[in-house]
Amino acid sequence: MTDTVSSAADAAASAAGPPPSLLTHIALPVRSLDDTLAFYEKFTTLVRISERHDPETKMRTAWLANERDITKPGAARFVIVLMEGALPKQITGDIVEEYGFLTSIAHLGISLDSRDEVDEVARLADEDGCLVLGPMYRNPDVGYICLIKDPDGNNVEFSVEQVLG
Repeated sequence: MTDTVSSAADAAASAAGPPPSLLTHIALPVRSLDDTLAFYEKFTTLVRISERHDPETKMRTAWLANERDITKPGAARFVIVLMEGALPKQITGDIVEEYGFLTSIAHLGISLDSRDEVDEVARLADEDGCLVLGPMYRNPDVGYICLIKDPDGNNVEFSVEQVLG
């Protein structure tokens, strides 16, 4: 009888689809947390809501969030998690340490309020030698954009006139 009840519950769960989900963060390994935090402080208004050092793993992490996404001190609806340090093999096993995942057309997207602001980010990035593309208007979906690289080679897009943001 228990097998029948269990099978019926499993079938009902399967038919209902996956459980409700919510995208909460993206985690990026960085070579230098200080350099990456300085990059985001220069080019964005993201707020550092958490920073810590884990004595067990020896890793440093920081969480960045949009100010309007902060729900309480140290928490937000969505964050970028920046992680510095060697992978703790006692936890991660054989996972290989790599950097610069957001390459080619992969990127973090950051919405701005005007073309002038996109132009300003592009100007600053060009001065720093990290401008990849733009500024340019692509189409109504992509909007007016520029693409820059963070210290680890990840692409960060700044845009206006997109339906997102």
